[in-house]
Amino acid sequence: MSRTPMKRTRTGARVPADEAALSYVDQAVDEGAIVERPDTAAGRMRIRILLTAIGLVAERGYETCSMRTIASAVGLRAPTLYNYYPSKEALLVEAIDFGIDNFFSYVLKDIDQKDRSGRLFEIARRHIDYKLRHQVIARANDRLIDPQFAKLFLSEKDRKHFAKRLDNYRYKIHDLVKDFVGDKSPVDPMFVTLSIMNQWDRAAYWYNPGGKHTHAETLDQLLMLTARLLATGKFKG
Repeated sequence: MSRTPMKRTRTGARVPADEAALSYVDQAVDEGAIVERPDTAAGRMRIRILLTAIGLVAERGYETCSMRTIASAVGLRAPTLYNYYPSKEALLVEAIDFGIDNFFSYVLKDIDQKDRSGRLFEIARRHIDYKLRHQVIARANDRLIDPQFAKLFLSEKDRKHFAKRLDNYRYKIHDLVKDFVGDKSPVDPMFVTLSIMNQWDRAAYWYNPGGKHTHAETLDQLLMLTARLLATGKFKG
């Protein structure tokens, strides 16, 4: 793996050079992860700006990632970037919203039209598939929705906005988990919910596409583990 070009800021900190764009910890951000692509050039540029912001802020940190750095990474002059976003704060908020929207579009599209008995495992299948298929952008998104990051760099209004979106997803899964474990389970259904969601999320960190198991095999293995945590044999790979 080649080393990322570095430079020093005015404060003496070492950060990746501006040209090292669309990456997170030296891995390329997959632009194919975008669920819905805009038709216009301006729309495509906004998407590229948001993807770049997600990758750069996740890798370098919010404070050392300037608007000039983001502009350089997408081939724009800094003043032009302000035509798209009035401030770095506004860009960060839209980048986080974009990452959440993209994930939910993949996982939740038409999900309520599915039979309720199979809805939880369909969400699980899509959630895990996204994490395995788009590992780099998934990990970068996770970094930006981390509560500690939000506490440091987001306003209280924006923190509550993102927390509500994530809570709504968690409680949607919790509601379906209760169909399997019930309110009288010795284990609180929310503990089960958090355990299976953590299992799904962590796949983006340990899965090796060149490893022993294929994508499909890994997905099926994780779905079987989910079924075990739900104490049910209802899932069939």
